[in-house]
Amino acid sequence: MTAHQRIVVIGAGYAGVMAANRLAGNKDLASQIDVTVINPFPDFVERIRLHQVAAGSRAAASVPMETVLHPLATLVVGQATRIDPHAHTVHFDDGRDPLKYDFLVYAPGSTSQPAPSGSGSYALRDAESALRLRPALEQLAPGGVVSVIGGGLTGIEAAAEIAETHPRLTVRLVSRCRLGADLSDGGRRALLKRLREVGVQLVEGQRVERSEGQQITLSDGTSMASDCTVWTAGFAAPDLARVSGLATDADGRLLVDSALACPEFPEIFGAGDAVRAPDAVAAHLRMSCAMAMPMGAHAADNISARIRQRSPQELSAGFLLRCISLGRKSGLVQPVRADDTPRRLALSHRTGAMVKEQVCRMTLSWIRGERRRSGSYSWPRGPRAVRAQ
Repeated sequence: MTAHQRIVVIGAGYAGVMAANRLAGNKDLASQIDVTVINPFPDFVERIRLHQVAAGSRAAASVPMETVLHPLATLVVGQATRIDPHAHTVHFDDGRDPLKYDFLVYAPGSTSQPAPSGSGSYALRDAESALRLRPALEQLAPGGVVSVIGGGLTGIEAAAEIAETHPRLTVRLVSRCRLGADLSDGGRRALLKRLREVGVQLVEGQRVERSEGQQITLSDGTSMASDCTVWTAGFAAPDLARVSGLATDADGRLLVDSALACPEFPEIFGAGDAVRAPDAVAAHLRMSCAMAMPMGAHAADNISARIRQRSPQELSAGFLLRCISLGRKSGLVQPVRADDTPRRLALSHRTGAMVKEQVCRMTLSWIRGERRRSGSYSWPRGPRAVRAQ
């Protein structure tokens, strides 16, 4: 092991910045490492705020990267298009010289599936798509129909935010599954009540088969008018791991072991939505900043262990809450067990909104806390039954 280690982090989202801060601020390794972060954009984007930006209740979801990223970490703005795991290099789309690494943190994040080609639909994939949707909503005539496709948390939050901010519009939420099925009975009742209060029309158990112009067609053949269609359904991981020849699952997520290391190339660690860890430690995990940050911190800790010639440790991470924004005036906070199964009680209405907002603010506070003092961030441990498998 050489004395000086070059660590490259791909992605500056919740997982990537947490990993970079934990490494760059590690005083024991200060003279031994260089940390470089590659990101397509110069700012940090709070993805949990994108629905607010689209609806117009928040001006932006971006914060200056220098306010969240450790000053000893170097930011490289660019698009990584290929990893050469044999040469230990990362290649860029603009042809600049490849970046060499000794250790790599793969954390490019995820996004929703793109809207159907030619449909003219909108999405909440990133800051750009949220800003594109906002004027489209503002320009709709009173009574205009907005169809939000996808009944996951992003779709629920988007539908509620749009309906509350634009009460002159008709907002419809289309879900192939039962809305709130993973909440407690009381939590689901509160969720449905709030959506109806702000006027969201619910269509459950239906897929959207086609979206053409100002019309959507459901799986049962029903056609419905839609002046503005917003796609939030589905999961999409970047192609970077797959095109780099690394092992991936069917969704394109990098396959890692229980320590978040790539089995074939153990100098590559993964964190966040673009990674698939074994079910023994990750069967309960869902895509969220609540899990991206622990994974980023854990990957950083295992790289530190490798540099010190110690054994990496397996991931143990669990949940405490599931928080859903239902507009600025209401929210739902569902306490959960470590394995993400719901507890009986839930907070709703204004109390839920206040707690949800505090949790959103805390995500930046935890990242900035790690920027100030490496190792300060901690997280709930994973469920014992899963770890024992």
